[in-house]
Amino acid sequence: MDFALFMERYGYKIILALMALIILGIIGIFVGAVLVTLRLYGLYVGGIILFITAIYAFTVRRRHLQAYGEAMGKYFYDPKQEKRY
Repeated sequence: MDFALFMERYGYKIILALMALIILGIIGIFVGAVLVTLRLYGLYVGGIILFITAIYAFTVRRRHLQAYGEAMGKYFYDPKQEKRY
């Protein structure tokens, strides 16, 4: 079996397996961080820390990144804005 036939037969399975490993790795890091936080600080204090972190991430950090993206978009893509070097 040559390489082209091998990739035609098994290539999509290999790509699917790699994508699944990447997604499971991202989810695993998140779940591991939650478990470490809960184990280190206990259920009550760790839960409060995770709750405050989630509120911060979905409010303050989101607005900050949105404003940063809009400013960079205006600076780099607005033809009326002059380039500053």
